[in-house]
Amino acid sequence: MSHHITDRSEKALLALFPTAQGRPDGPTWLVDQLVDAELHRRGYPDTVTGATHALALNQGQLLKEEFDISTHGHSDGWVIGAVLVDPLEFTLFNMRHGFKAGDEALRAMVAGMKQVCPTAKVVRIHVDGFAILLGPTSDQRVSADLLPKLRDVLPAKVAAVTPKDAEPGKPLKFTFGLLELTVVDPPNWQVLGPLVWAECERALIIARRKPTESLQERRVVLDGRLPEMAR
Repeated sequence: MSHHITDRSEKALLALFPTAQGRPDGPTWLVDQLVDAELHRRGYPDTVTGATHALALNQGQLLKEEFDISTHGHSDGWVIGAVLVDPLEFTLFNMRHGFKAGDEALRAMVAGMKQVCPTAKVVRIHVDGFAILLGPTSDQRVSADLLPKLRDVLPAKVAAVTPKDAEPGKPLKFTFGLLELTVVDPPNWQVLGPLVWAECERALIIARRKPTESLQERRVVLDGRLPEMAR
């Protein structure tokens, strides 16, 4: 049995998302988008890359287990490591080989990241940027030793899916960043996701600008303690 959304819902959706107004299937397409967003929040992988969607980090429960297993951060803080991965000039790759090949390349990159860090959570933090999160549930810790492995594996994975009859281009190069983030006294797991996402983006920007692959250490204090009242 087919069901239709109400006129009220259709008008509200089209008002909220004007880009769908010209589509003949606008309301149905928008409902699918909302369903996909909810699946991403619940941790379902991004269909293009196979990585976890950023919504699971920012709005979902991706770090709940990481928070719970760490006995709520211990006395010296809750710690997570991240390797940031960003292919340089990926727009040129899409222009040379097409967006379908670009999507295949992104999926191949994620497969390479999971090969090097099989127990990590690989998150697509923006269009072509990724964070390999090495939290309390991972049996690896953030280390410069991971970079040579990624530098070998990722270009090989991309080359394997690049169309052989396409115009040859330079192999993809990558920006890598290393981050170790300590959060002191996080009150609950909900605060961690947006904070981790923001710190990963900050660390990636620094790695681009320097450039540096040195470990960036950040300590964020959330204890909320008030100074003692003067008597």
